[in-house]
Amino acid sequence: MQIKDEGALTFPGKLKSDPSKRPRDKYCRFHRDHSHNTANCYDLKQQIEALIRQGKLQKFINKERADPNRQESPPQWDNERPRPPIGDIRMIVGGTTTTGSSKKARKTYLRSVQNVQLTGSAPNIARTESPIIGFSEEDARRLHHPHDNALVVSIHVGDYNVHRVLIDNGSSADILYYPAFQQMGIDKARLIPTSAPLVGFGGTRVFPIGSITLSVTVGDYPQELTRDIIFLVVDCLSAYNGILGRPTLNSWKAAISTYHLMIKFPTDYGIGEL
Repeated sequence: MQIKDEGALTFPGKLKSDPSKRPRDKYCRFHRDHSHNTANCYDLKQQIEALIRQGKLQKFINKERADPNRQESPPQWDNERPRPPIGDIRMIVGGTTTTGSSKKARKTYLRSVQNVQLTGSAPNIARTESPIIGFSEEDARRLHHPHDNALVVSIHVGDYNVHRVLIDNGSSADILYYPAFQQMGIDKARLIPTSAPLVGFGGTRVFPIGSITLSVTVGDYPQELTRDIIFLVVDCLSAYNGILGRPTLNSWKAAISTYHLMIKFPTDYGIGEL
């Protein structure tokens, strides 16, 4: 917590969960409360990563690199470290995306729009041994229960962090919505024509503009995966920038928990999380 006096951190309030059910031997100096250790604080890590991307913690990064007692990472990790993103693609705000302002109207719209099916069959994938993946109550500590939230994530696509991506294991296609495709500055000429219709969009068939293969990275270095994903680019209204469906989730050998709002997947350096 050497950066606490820099004025860059936004300190949260105390945790809202029942104090009697939290471990008293763990204390977070960021939340100023008992529940977990500072080093494992999810909210603190998120803020530090954002500050590093903004170039506000360079003196601490340089100091860490100059520290002779710091344990060096394996050389192969350094060679594989991905480039930082050059921009962020966030949710499109405004318009009539949810066809109404009530909670019931939004849920009705999302059920009709996000249940995607693609005609055709999935390719066979060779099976290999993977570590056992599990979830615990500790994984759900940052959530307020009960909840019925959708599993929505941010992923690194090409040179961009793309936010508001829905995880939908009811979809047999990976979707990239056209507004997000445009914001990424990709030449439309790269799209490969496709005649495979999507059904489930308001009960009608929708023909994608085309398909495109993009590199996607998920997880925190070094427990991360980088894979090429074939996205179908669809020009229609959505509350999301994209959908990751069964083709990608199965290729990651991903385990999904909607209760924990988390995905876990095996990597060469342990279990990755999203």
